[in-house]
Amino acid sequence: MIKNIVFDMGWVLLEYQPIDYIRRWISDETDAELVNSAMFRPKEWLQNDRGTIEPEEYLRFALSHLPKRLHADAAQIWEHWFEYMVPIPETNELARQLKGRGYRVYLLSNVSKKYRQFRGLIPCVPVLDGEFISADVHTIKPEPEIYRLFFDRYGLRPEECFFIDDREENIAAGEAFGMRGFCYRQDINGLKTALNQAGVEI
Repeated sequence: MIKNIVFDMGWVLLEYQPIDYIRRWISDETDAELVNSAMFRPKEWLQNDRGTIEPEEYLRFALSHLPKRLHADAAQIWEHWFEYMVPIPETNELARQLKGRGYRVYLLSNVSKKYRQFRGLIPCVPVLDGEFISADVHTIKPEPEIYRLFFDRYGLRPEECFFIDDREENIAAGEAFGMRGFCYRQDINGLKTALNQAGVEI
């Protein structure tokens, strides 16, 4: 019996599209792509999500891969990019509905220490029973350890949890523990169908 609904953040509760934020600061498309590649695509971004690199250190890394003429704009983007994330109304409303139905609702996300600066952008945060952030535990999805730590933190049985994430590999990693899930691709009706099939009342 499902008692707990576990939500990812990016592309589940919030839209995450860095290049759109960058274009608000930098009109030249070539320069915008340079900043995007230096700041949001490198493998070091995973260290950011793991919490094994400080935000200031990550910024220095990104700037070292950019021409000096872009440093000032890139620094501003780094300080403010998260302010432009947009809530996804249907999933936030679903979280509220599920909470109202008596389910416990959790967040399990790969996200940096900056999360605490923008968590207020997520409409369903007030109803969450727990917020489990990768940077706090130095491991990321789909690594098994983050799931073990999550279940232990809140005393959850995996088979009583339903996980909503936008990446198949993250869902598969949860299923290895016995946690059912659904890969969300902006299909709210498909998600509701999957929840109903798992015995969740909406």
